[in-house]
Amino acid sequence: MNTADSESLARKLLAAGYVEDSLDRADVAILNTCVVRQASEDRVYAKLHELKEWKTPERTVAVTGCIVAKEGATLGRRFPMLEPVVVPIGEYDDFVAGLDARYDYSQGEALPPAGRTGISHFVRVIEGCDHNCTFCIVPKVRGRERHIPFDDVVAECRQAVDAGAKEVVLLGQNVDDYHDPNGRGGLAALVAAVEKIPGLKRLRFMTSHPQDLEPQLLEVMAASDVICRELQLPVQSGDDGILKRMARGYQMRHYRAIVERARTLMPDIGLVTDVIVGFPGESEEAFLNTRRLLEEIEFDVVHLAMYSPRPGTFAADRLADDVPAAEKLRRLNDLLALQKSIAARKTARWVGRNVQVLVEGHDELGRVYGRIRQGKRAIVLKGGDIAPGELIHLRVMQATAGQLTGLPAA
Repeated sequence: MNTADSESLARKLLAAGYVEDSLDRADVAILNTCVVRQASEDRVYAKLHELKEWKTPERTVAVTGCIVAKEGATLGRRFPMLEPVVVPIGEYDDFVAGLDARYDYSQGEALPPAGRTGISHFVRVIEGCDHNCTFCIVPKVRGRERHIPFDDVVAECRQAVDAGAKEVVLLGQNVDDYHDPNGRGGLAALVAAVEKIPGLKRLRFMTSHPQDLEPQLLEVMAASDVICRELQLPVQSGDDGILKRMARGYQMRHYRAIVERARTLMPDIGLVTDVIVGFPGESEEAFLNTRRLLEEIEFDVVHLAMYSPRPGTFAADRLADDVPAAEKLRRLNDLLALQKSIAARKTARWVGRNVQVLVEGHDELGRVYGRIRQGKRAIVLKGGDIAPGELIHLRVMQATAGQLTGLPAA
């Protein structure tokens, strides 16, 4: 979501005649911020302190993103030397127009609005979130859900493909809850329409919510050669009691049913999830229920985090943080080790198989790389002149927990 916001603002600046440059040569520095975790917010303040040396009367520091909704006008009071310009999320036109009076950018290289489009293009379909998970600050900083009209989403996707994008990623804090405000349907209908855009090679969407996933969405995925077979479905805990305290709105039997249906339709689907350990009230048995879930489902990727109280959330305000820090760390390390072994075992199953790779570029060693439809990163040895944006077939020769390596298939 933050990347999509950054790209949207950058396209407007490029279209107005601005060009990107190094910080020492720039007139404007813009921080796009995330506050989903305290560490993210701390990095914002650290960067603002760094910019004190850079700031001059002729230079502008602008701050946008979630911290604007959380802190608002207090940013200017906390950093008076910087006089940061506060830009609410999505309200970029006024900001760009406001720079006109300060800078002569007429010599800039004007680029079209889609000038930032690359191999992948991010498209927001929902802003905000109507869920109230007790650990999450997002609804307070992103607000209630605002659904982008169906035709507007399709039009942006088509424009991106016409400008050279090969992959479109539909985004929402809870993308499964999407519904067209004009009655055209939900996410299943939307992805079915987007996948038909001529020239589109890959279509992804994230992040899903177990409470809202439409059964027909899985059927649309299974029938498509364009929609990627990857499902990002955060579980957060494998224990029903903890899920209730988190206000997640589902039980494990519901979650397991989604996974079973997805794997019945798409046996090779890549499953990605999020897990929080040490949530208030998490007993050893509750933790073991989560551990057993990881062993049972064998996710491809698990994003693991230790619970820490986030000021402003229900959990921080109303629930005692009663799992000791040392115990949280033990549980985290236990699941990290478990998932590493699971991921290594799962990726090893790809060795000897041919996979389809969308080439994204070259890594720091000069090797061609991309991703398979299930989301795994793939390194192409002896890639030669294979260009970004090409779809190739790769014969997998080696696999690690997070990466496949192979040769172009004949």
